[in-house]
Amino acid sequence: MTLKEVRLVRVLIWVLLYLVILFVLIFAVVIPAVKEYREVNRSFVQAKANFLAAEQEHEDILDRLKLLQQKHRKVIGAFENRWNQDMFVQSAGKFFQKVDLKQLDVNLSDPHFRIYELNAMTKMESPQNFYRFLDSLSTIPYVIQADFPIAFKSNGKEIDGVFRIRVYEEKIAKERSYKAPQSLDSNSTSAPME
Repeated sequence: MTLKEVRLVRVLIWVLLYLVILFVLIFAVVIPAVKEYREVNRSFVQAKANFLAAEQEHEDILDRLKLLQQKHRKVIGAFENRWNQDMFVQSAGKFFQKVDLKQLDVNLSDPHFRIYELNAMTKMESPQNFYRFLDSLSTIPYVIQADFPIAFKSNGKEIDGVFRIRVYEEKIAKERSYKAPQSLDSNSTSAPME
């Protein structure tokens, strides 16, 4: 062999060695990295699709919530009003000759609402006044539920009526965190309630 052939063989061996190292690196490093990239990309695409679907669902729910808030603004505002016994007695006075309220309970167990239970003792000229009062509850700026039993007693010219009402008022965040029992004076009818 001549020197030229030896150099050519040496160059061919180096090229072959270079190609072997190159293929080893491709199979050992590049192909696994490409496979890992494809898996990560596939999970990213799936996570992005899930995120976009959840975001769309969130936007739909938010739009419905805003629509419901706008539609029921009066009811939401009624929950936010603070209970004022004098204002209620004044409103009920349009239908009854006399209205006395006796507080039975303030429910502190509900995490979102303060619920006042009251007995309403009324005097009226006609039972129609009571039904007009029930119809007018929607115009009073509180969320009020009239409960049964409703008792009417006639004493000649006037009718005495006794019924129970519940008044719902939203608790503010500060009150929600503090749930200590309050003392109630059940004999007092004129004690102001918050």
